[in-house]
Amino acid sequence: MHERVYQVLEFDKVKQQIQNYAACSLGRERIAELVPCERLEDAEAELDMVDEALQYLYRHGSLPFGGITDIRSAVRKAAIGGVLSAEELNRIVQFIVGARRARQAIEHAAEEGAFSRLADFVQAFYDARQLEVDIRQAVSEDGTLFDHASPELRRIRTSIRQLEGQMRRQLEQMLRTHQRYLQDPVIAVRGDRLCLPVKVEYKSQVPGAVHDYSASGATVFVEPQAVLESGAKVRALQAEEEREIERILQALSALVAAAAEDLLENVRRMGLLDFWFAKAAYAKSQRCERPRLRADGVWRLIQARHPLIDMETAVPVDLTLGDNYRMLIITGPNTGGKTVTLKTVGLLTLLAMSGCFIPTGRPSDIGWCDQIFADIGDEQSIEQSLSTFSSHLRNIVEMLREVTAQSLVLLDELGAGTDPAEGAALSMAILDHLNRWQCRVVATTHYAELKAYAFQEPQAMNASVEFDVQTLRPTYRLLVGVPGRSNALAIASRLGLSNAIVERARSLLTTDDVRMEELIAKMEQARHEAEALRREAAEEHAKVSRLRAELEAEWNDLTQEAEELRARAEREARDIVRRAEREAERVIQELRQLRDAAQVKDHQLVELRKALQNALPEDAPKRRKKSSVATGEISVGAQVRVLSLGQKGEVIEKSDDGRSYTVQLGLLRMKVDAGDVELLGQPKPAEATQSFRRGMPKSMPLQLDIRGTTVDESIPTVDKYLDDAVVHGLARVTVIHGKGTGALRDGIRRYLTRHPHVKSWAPGGPGEGGDGATVVELK
Repeated sequence: MHERVYQVLEFDKVKQQIQNYAACSLGRERIAELVPCERLEDAEAELDMVDEALQYLYRHGSLPFGGITDIRSAVRKAAIGGVLSAEELNRIVQFIVGARRARQAIEHAAEEGAFSRLADFVQAFYDARQLEVDIRQAVSEDGTLFDHASPELRRIRTSIRQLEGQMRRQLEQMLRTHQRYLQDPVIAVRGDRLCLPVKVEYKSQVPGAVHDYSASGATVFVEPQAVLESGAKVRALQAEEEREIERILQALSALVAAAAEDLLENVRRMGLLDFWFAKAAYAKSQRCERPRLRADGVWRLIQARHPLIDMETAVPVDLTLGDNYRMLIITGPNTGGKTVTLKTVGLLTLLAMSGCFIPTGRPSDIGWCDQIFADIGDEQSIEQSLSTFSSHLRNIVEMLREVTAQSLVLLDELGAGTDPAEGAALSMAILDHLNRWQCRVVATTHYAELKAYAFQEPQAMNASVEFDVQTLRPTYRLLVGVPGRSNALAIASRLGLSNAIVERARSLLTTDDVRMEELIAKMEQARHEAEALRREAAEEHAKVSRLRAELEAEWNDLTQEAEELRARAEREARDIVRRAEREAERVIQELRQLRDAAQVKDHQLVELRKALQNALPEDAPKRRKKSSVATGEISVGAQVRVLSLGQKGEVIEKSDDGRSYTVQLGLLRMKVDAGDVELLGQPKPAEATQSFRRGMPKSMPLQLDIRGTTVDESIPTVDKYLDDAVVHGLARVTVIHGKGTGALRDGIRRYLTRHPHVKSWAPGGPGEGGDGATVVELK
């Protein structure tokens, strides 16, 4: 790719934007060197890594890059035998720690089954933990060497501290004994010597070496003779310390040199990680989409934006190239956005081929090309005596030498800068030549002849940038399939130019020009009408979609509710069956006990049979069916079936209008609608006058024993017992529930409180069972 293409398409400016998202200098260096990949497969692989980095950013945030710096110079220095400083060794340790943190973060995230490419990439990192330990055992984080870096260094530093301590004690003693000779009672340091500030007139009173005078000359700094020898020993030990430090640093540098190749590979990989994550962060901030690279040379951009225009104000562009046509001729007024569209196509192509996501509203297609040629802008040069036309033509000549079928050619203001007739002819000839090469071309122009050329050439398509004549402002919308109008006369009229002049100018236009303008005007009107219809259809479609979504939501709610009801019904049915089984088992056990004891009494068998019947689940309402008995008027005493209950009974009363009946169902009497009754048999004459009490038991117990049952099991028994008591006209009965834990007692009493037959209840008195029984007063 020619360097000039990067300049005119402002590729470097976009790279600077991406660099702002890099975490370290390694990533910024990679971005500065960013160029399109040589093969489509390489670009796809790059997009795969950026895609995973973007997913990581959305799920886990930024990758930790703390401590990552460029250590290549230090590593190479060690590799050629140089001695690294403590600061350089510290930076190597920080890099090792930072690279390990980044690797571990990706490996931890990959445990969920994602980021397989990034995980494979960091698996190849060299584990330099041992080198880190070796350096950290000798070098502190502030760049000094520990005393335990070597036994010799510990011995030297211990000796130095002992001698310095001895010297300070001697000087502190002299401060007390020679106080009258001293300017100040302090120990002063001159160079690396410990001195006393002696008054100049008493310098002979303190024997030793003079190292300095004060600015006023009133004070002389003397190193006393008593510490001179110790000071010399300290300096000798300090020289030994420096040699030992040098030896330790040399040994550590040798360890770095041994791992130099692996460390440099880690540096390269960390630079790539920062490179990919910077691309991903840029894509996230600009709301970019991954491009689909196509080897067949087809561009299909959907809501594409120029990366250097603020995304809140940029007008998206929809554009197709290379599918049904290979050349796009864009016309329209100046400042309408033609050049921006041209640059958008070229710049997004460069980004996609460089493995970057592109700012489009939806995933878009980018045709893979071997070269991008761009002639954009006014490049006239006074120094080279080149006019605008000459500079454009020189660029086009260079293009035509190198263009291939896989090239993308961007031409701005084709044929401008010379005679319009000759410029238009030359432009069409250039387009014909490029068409023969079958390359992809996007060109902007003002020539009406090129609009006609696009109509006549099957591989060319007209496009225009929209202009609002009412406001005299461009809308920056690209309209593919519609040629642009110059709008010069309309603009002149709107700006106040005399109507006579405007009409005179219109009369000077050729017939072909007028027809072309009228045709374009009609096409624009038709497009506006079609756009209005499209908006109306879109609104209707949105309304239908909304209604459909609401109906689907309601249906889902109903389905879920039905499922919940079914599940609850199944649970209740299982509970009823379990209770029935338990009650049946209890009755069987009690019958066996009574049988074994040979104490079976009639009333006990009746009560056990009733308990067993009450434990059975109620039948589901049966479907009404036509009576098998001949239809006729149902009279009092007739045998009928109540369809809603599935029970047989006897009609004991009939309403005056014949719409309802009072039916005796065993001991229960209820009023039912005529439509809920099925005639089973008419009464016999002798039976019609019999009392409905003929099916009642001859005796009714005054007490009910429900001990040993649960609340749920006993309530149906108590309810039936109370019904029987009311039918027999009893005013007072007793329910025996026992004391136990009190759960059965409390449950039965709560039930009696709201029972319609119960007037009041009270615990049993003396001789009535006490709190183990409840005496019930009936209404």
